This record gives sequence, structure tokens and C-alpha cells, in this order.
Amino acid sequence: MNMRITIGNRSFRPSTLLLLFCFLFSLQIHAESLQTDKLTVTGVVTDSRGETIIGASIAEVGTTNGTITGIDGDFSIQVAPNATLRFSYIGYKDQEHVISRSTTLKIVLEENSEMIDEVVVVGYGTQKKANLTGSVSAVNFKDVASMPVANTANMLQGRLPGVTLTNNGAQAGKDNPEIRIRGVGTLSDNNDPMVLIDGVESSVSQISEIPADDIENVSVLKDAASASIYGVRAANGVILVTTKRGTDQKPQITYAGNVAVQQATVLPDFVHSADWAQMYNEAHGNNFYTDEMIRKLRDGSDPDHFANTDWADAMFRTAVMHQHHLSVNGGSKNVHYMMSTQYFHQDGILKNTANQRFNFRSNLDAQLGIVKLGLNLSGSKQSIDEPITSVTGDGLMRFLTWYTRPTVPVQYSNGHWGCVDGTSLSQSIFKNPLDAMSQGHKDNEHYRFDGKFFGEIDLMKGLKFRSSLAYKYYMNDVSTFSPKNALKYDAEGNALTTPGNNTLTDYHYLQTTYINENILTYDVALGNHNLSLMAGHSIQASRTDVNESSKQGFPTDNLWEMNAGTSNDKVTGYANENSLQSFFGRINYNFADRYLLEMNIRHDGSSRLPKSDRYATFPSFSGAWIITNEKFMEDVKYLTSLKVRASWGMLGNQEIGDYAYTSLLSADANYYFGSDKQIGLRSKAIANDKIKWETTTITDFGLDASFWQGRITATFDWFDKETSDILLKLPMPTSYLGTLDAPYQNAGKVRNRGWELSANYFDRKGDFSWQAGFSLSAVRNKIIDMKGVENISNNTINREGHPIGSYYGLKAIGIYRTEADLNRTTIVNGEEKVITQFGSTPSLGDIMYEDLTGDGNITDDDRDIIGNPFPKMQYAFNLGFSWKNFDISMFWQGVGGVYRYNWDETIISNGGNKTSRWLDRYSADNVNGSMPRLGNLYNDKYSSFWLSKADYLRLKNLELGYTFKQQQLVRFGIQSIRLYLAGTNLLTFSSLDDYDPEKTGTDSRNDVHPNARTYSFGVNVKF
Repeated sequence: MNMRITIGNRSFRPSTLLLLFCFLFSLQIHAESLQTDKLTVTGVVTDSRGETIIGASIAEVGTTNGTITGIDGDFSIQVAPNATLRFSYIGYKDQEHVISRSTTLKIVLEENSEMIDEVVVVGYGTQKKANLTGSVSAVNFKDVASMPVANTANMLQGRLPGVTLTNNGAQAGKDNPEIRIRGVGTLSDNNDPMVLIDGVESSVSQISEIPADDIENVSVLKDAASASIYGVRAANGVILVTTKRGTDQKPQITYAGNVAVQQATVLPDFVHSADWAQMYNEAHGNNFYTDEMIRKLRDGSDPDHFANTDWADAMFRTAVMHQHHLSVNGGSKNVHYMMSTQYFHQDGILKNTANQRFNFRSNLDAQLGIVKLGLNLSGSKQSIDEPITSVTGDGLMRFLTWYTRPTVPVQYSNGHWGCVDGTSLSQSIFKNPLDAMSQGHKDNEHYRFDGKFFGEIDLMKGLKFRSSLAYKYYMNDVSTFSPKNALKYDAEGNALTTPGNNTLTDYHYLQTTYINENILTYDVALGNHNLSLMAGHSIQASRTDVNESSKQGFPTDNLWEMNAGTSNDKVTGYANENSLQSFFGRINYNFADRYLLEMNIRHDGSSRLPKSDRYATFPSFSGAWIITNEKFMEDVKYLTSLKVRASWGMLGNQEIGDYAYTSLLSADANYYFGSDKQIGLRSKAIANDKIKWETTTITDFGLDASFWQGRITATFDWFDKETSDILLKLPMPTSYLGTLDAPYQNAGKVRNRGWELSANYFDRKGDFSWQAGFSLSAVRNKIIDMKGVENISNNTINREGHPIGSYYGLKAIGIYRTEADLNRTTIVNGEEKVITQFGSTPSLGDIMYEDLTGDGNITDDDRDIIGNPFPKMQYAFNLGFSWKNFDISMFWQGVGGVYRYNWDETIISNGGNKTSRWLDRYSADNVNGSMPRLGNLYNDKYSSFWLSKADYLRLKNLELGYTFKQQQLVRFGIQSIRLYLAGTNLLTFSSLDDYDPEKTGTDSRNDVHPNARTYSFGVNVKF
């Protein structure tokens, strides 16, 4: 019998299959016998000084098999033949050994200089972190580069103690955050820190344009000891951004790309149109919307005349963002290079908005004997799409809250934009944001180029001279075409308006800056004495040119060139120039790595100050004691390092305008010679040629510690930051001023006091590693002196003894709910008087205010400070885990003790939308409602009632990744591939409804663009 078994297209005899099975089974048995034939490896692990290391990890690579060293540094482990053992410990370089037989090993781990001697970028150089005497925080961008954000600056949020970063919304291309370092130090509008990118002065907004994959690290100089080397520009702190440079290795090509989906973090929850109509009736005390109309609103039977429109949902969308970054890094022994390019595209979550940017960067270093040369080149082109109507301020966001109502459709069925409902309400008090977003045309182009050439020569051992020349170019061209006022139509197609004129406006902004720096450094070591000296000179000049032209009367709305205009020509323009010359120096002294001293000094002269006070000197002194390097600490094994620091210094602020010390002439005066009118010049302000620098003095005490070979690190700082000679315009008699503005005077003083604490933990066992960290900080801001002057601006005030920009309004003490409330009285001139509000008798459901003046009538004179715009506490914490090729990390950030205005209109004068909180308003059937009644103008007053607690905790970033490093990839020229999923602003815990709690204290009407939540998929490939 010739039986055969067919498998696939081939047939086999049963005997052949039996032999094959026996062969495979024998191979399996042999493999299992090899696996059970374990080798025993013992030994001891020490450091380079011969001291045993307790708790070092020993892992068999590719398995879960592992152990740790005991109290004497000893270990024992069984492994398979030819296994690879990895030895690792915090602060030391990993070692791997192939085991071919049972053996006893003595492993000496080498200290990891990158960790032990971690270098931090400081002013005009670098220092070992262990030798810092000032307060410096740093972020390594390897940890954050894959965050899916449109603005690189947002990656710093919560990661630097004492640094407050607040997002002003996520409008595509316009999402520059507000950064404050240790509070607000001046009463002027500019409290931005100084920013330097690779040593060249830049701006906060320019950080956003740098691809995260180009950045090596960011350092923040927070105290005077670290920042005084920058003199008059450092009063608000200093941010140093260092980009990546080349290496002496073979070229490595890296691609990083991600695609993200964006959504608004929160949009207002507006009420149904039928509920809104009832509110409108209540506010106006009539039945303007009849029962029949409200029925149609409720059942949707007549959507052209009685709609139910969610305007927030109509304006915003889910949008896509993607970015692609390609870099090459490498070089030889003498030449290093890094070149990169990035393409970034973002569709805004607000319809008809977008941002597109192209970047390039090239960093080149060459060592030619004793001479080192370098060239940095970078540039970008950015195109921002936005409506001709502004988004924030009195723009589209205010349209949403004030000028739209849910009873009007976005578009009628006839295709015209909605502007009226089925009532007699005029279209003039309605503004359709979708209509406004679709009108006109706006080109907003940004061009930037930065270049820096530097050379360094070794004059002798320890003595170096470095010179650099930098050039910065920035241009912004905006062309805005506003069409003829588009006709407004009702649902029947009847025209409700007449067309107006069309206008073309061209805006051109150009800024150029030249910077030359010359620096001499000398380092010498004599036994235990180490001395570093630095002396330098810097000069820079900047010019800004602004031109704007406009024209009207274009024959059609399709011609966008200036020559097509026929009427109302207008051209304006101006230019500013300023220059700065500086001399600076630094002395560092280190005795036996135990006692550290540093002195900085800078002598600045600026064209922004009068000749009499043009130059000023800013010194700083700091010292540190590394206690753990003392002999009496040798037996304290758990404490790896302990350093105490103290510093004092002075900084300046030159952000006071270019010509504050002189009287400017304005060409807006008309003079008549007979019947002829001539344009003349006139003074606009009284000059004060005695003004001088605003000066900030900072005292700082700090403590740095690490435990158990660096597993745990902690830093604490307490600081006192006082700014004096702040420029103010004090009131003067009109008989002296006439029509002129008051002069600036050095009259103000502000103090910021606070503390910062951060701690981190890192450990590893075998293939599993984990880390955690947190930071806490608090700052108290206080105006010390304003010469008795108070500066009130709308709902904020600057007053001595209180924080800058304190909330100012009436103090709400409840809602009138009973007749007894209405009859509350006070004693005025010995007589009992019922308290009124602005001369009127309040009604049930009105907001009750405190009568601070005691005159029995609530007026604006009863306003007082009702809140602090600065958070009492900022905090952040992070967690991360990795196992073999998997990694996961999360970062949380939050603030506490902060209030924000959540003001709303109660009289519905413009027919604005109402959020769902108004469903719980006071009425005869709801006397305990949380909101006041509608219709009383005085309920709209700025008061503590409209201040909402805006504390929040936010999952700022969550990331899950996997890295492929298989040998098979090498055949394709790939070193590794990392895939990851990431998200930002995924969760927010806050008591504030309808609007994002993260906004600046100056926004009172919720006019800011919403922040964004993103979900991203990305890939990093190293070739």
C-alpha cells in the first residue's frame, strides 16, 4: 500500500514525515537542555576608587533574569551560555560582558561624566551644575521634543520652578504665551524676560519658531548672580536657548514627524434658543418672544426664522496639524556640522485660520590648530491665515458672546448669511462671525533670518579670546483687503443694508539688529585653587521701520493691488533706532570643590537714557559651600551631595521706550499763514532728561542636595526681588501741562518674594526603569511705592501695598432674596437709611453690594480691591516608566489660589448668547438661584460676584512609545525607529465651567481664543 500525505502542493510518505518530526523534536530537546545548562556568575561591583556599590543592577540582556548587588557589592546570578550581562547604576556608565563559562568577575563602573559633571548653560559660557552659585533651572529637550504643540515655548510650561507660562489661546500662528520669571517686577507693559538663542538676543515669540528637535537645552537665569552679566536687559529674568551642534562621528540622519488632531479644550455651553428667548423677555420685561415663537424655537419647525444655533460649535472645528523635521549631524575630528529643516502646517481650530512655516538651521564648527571658527545660520518663512476681523479683543470671540443669539441661523435656506430672526430685532445689533470670517482677504507673511560668525583663539594655556558678529533680520508684511460692506438679507431675500466702500491696507514692518561681542577668558589651577576670569565688550544697534498705506474706491472686490484704488489715499510711517554698549566681567573662584565664589559686573550704556545717566553699573556676588566634600561628611553614605548657596545682585530694565527722556515732535498741528493752512510740528509731552534705569535688586538663598548616588535630587530657593526707580507718569496741574502729556519720573517700587522647591527620583532594575518628580513655587507681588498715586484701568488698579493689576470693583455680599434683604439699612448722619444702588431701590434677585463709604448709596466710590490676579501656588509633577523598548510618561501642571473674571451681561442689550449657568437664575420660583435676575444694569458692574476661582490641574502631556532596534534594520541603514502616541491638555480639573481656566488676568469678557487639546501620532527615525 503506497499511501502519501499531501501538504500544500507537495506530497510526502508517512515515514518521511515521521523522520522529520523526530528530527525537529530532538532539536527542541537539545535546545531545552542547553537552556537548562545554566552558568553561575559571581563577583563584586566597585567604583573607580575601589568602594563597593550597593544596589547596582545586573541583568541578562534579552531576558527578565536579573539581580542587584548586596551590602558588600557582591552578586550571584545564573545565566545561559554566551549570555550578555549588563551592569548599571545611577551616575555610572553601563558595562556589558559576554559570559561563556562560569566565572567570578570584578566589575569597576566608570562615573558618567554627563551626569556627575552635568553642564548648564549660563551667561557667556557654561558651568558644571555642581559648581553653580546662582539660581539656574534647565530643561533638556530630549525629554519634551515629541510633545505635539504648535508653539515650542509651551513645552516649558510647568517644568521650571519660578517660571509662570500662561497661554493666551491657541489661535493658529498667534498663540504666543506670556512668560513671567519670579513675578511681575515693573509697572510698565513689558515684563517679558530677555531671550538669547545661541547667544544672540531674540524674543519670546521667536522661541515658538524653533523646531523642538533643533533645541539641545533651555536654561533660565532667575537670580541676579546668574543674570547680572546681562545688565540692563535682565531685570525680568533671562532665558538661554541652545541649539544642537555637530559631533565628530559619522553622519547621522534623523527624521521626526507627527500628525496631530486638535480640538478646543472647552467651549461655552450655550442655552437652547427657546430658553434664551425667555431670558430675553425677562431682561426686557415684556413678551417680545411670544409663546408661539418660543414653541417654534423649541420644535424647530421654522429654522429660517426661529433657529437653535450653537454658535460656538459653528465657529470651531476639529483640525489637523502636522510637522516634519529632517536633520543631519556629524563631522570629523576638526569639523562638526548640524543642518536641519522643518515643515510645519496647522489648520486652526477656528474656521478660516491656519499657520504654515518653513525653517532651516545650520551650525558649523571648525578647529584649525589653535583657532576655532563657527557659523550659525537660521531662518524661517511663516504664513498666517486669519480673518480680516480680529479674533480676540473686540473681535470674533466677542461676536460669539455678545453679538450673536441662538434664534438666528448661521445661513438661511436661500444661502444668505443669517442676521435677523423672525422678530423685529434689528440686524444692526447682530454680528454673524461666520459671515465676518468669510469676507475679505488677508495675507500675513513673516520672514526671519539670523546669522552669527564667531572665532576663538588659544593665546596661551588657559587664555582664550573669542569674537563674534551677529546679524538679525525680521520682516512682517500684512496686506488686508476689506470688501464693500456685504449686503445683509433676511430669510425672504430682502436687502436690509446698503453697500459701503472697500479698502486695501498694506502694512510693512522691518527690524534689523547688529551685535558684536569680544570676550577674553582665562582659567588657571594652582593646587586646590581654581580661578576663572572673563572680560568682555559688547555693542549692538537696532533699527525698526514701519510703513502703512491704504486706499479705497476699488471698482470690484477682486482687485487687491494699490493702483486699483481711486480715493482716500493715506500713507503713514515711522522709524526707531536704539543702541547699547556694554563692558562686563566675571570672576569664579573654586577651592577644592568645597568653597565657591563668583562676582559679576556689567557697565551698560544705552541710547534710551539721557547722557547724564546713560551708563550704569550692575554688580552681583554669590557663594556656595559644598558640604559633602568636607572630610567630616565622608561617612555619610546616603547623602551624595549637599550645597548651600547665597547671592545678591542688581539688574536693570531698559524696556522703557526709545525716547522717554526727550520731548517728541508730532506733525499733526495746523498753522495758518493768511488763508493758507500749513502742517506744523508740536510737542506732545514734557521732557525729563533726569530719568535713569529701573533697577532690580535680588537676594537669593538656595539649597541643592542629592541622595543615594543621585537617585533623588532636590533644590530649594528663597528669594527677595525688589525693583526701584520704576518710571511713572505722576499727575501734574493742568495749568502746568496744558495739552501736553506728563513726563516720566523714577517714582515706583515693587517687590516680589517667594520660594521654589523641586525634587526628582530615578531608579532602574534590569530592563525596568522609572522616574518621578515634582515642583512647587509661590510668589507674592506687592507695590511698595507709587508716591501716593493710584492707577485705575477699567477693572484693575495699581495701589501701594497691593499686587500689580489687582482686581478692582464692588464687593458682592450676596443676592437680594427676601424683603428683609431689600430693607437692609445703614446709619448716615445719625439716621437710619435704606441702602440704595446708584440712587435706585434694588429689586429681589439683584446683586447685593457692600456699602464701603457708609453713605447708604452704592456707587463707584464703593469700589475696592477684590482679588489678586497672581496664583498663590504653581505646581507640576511627572511620572515615567520604561521596560525594554516600551516607554510611557505623563506630565501634570496646575495652579492654585487664582481668580479670573467670568463677567457676563445681564441686560442682554445686544442679544448675546447665555451659558447654561443662567438656567439657575433668581426668580420667584427659584429664590435660591446662583445667578442674579436679568434686566438690571447695575448687576453688570464689575464686582467680586463675577470673579471665579480658576484653580486647575491639567494633564499637560501623555506619551506612549516603542523603539525598534532590531539588527534587521541595519541592513536598511536604520539605527532605530521610535513610534509614539502623545496628547496634550487631555484632562483638566477645574471648578470653572464654559471657559478654559488658563488665561491672563487682563481678560474680563472671555474674549480669548480657546486653548487646544491635541492627539498625536509620531515617528522618529535615526539612519
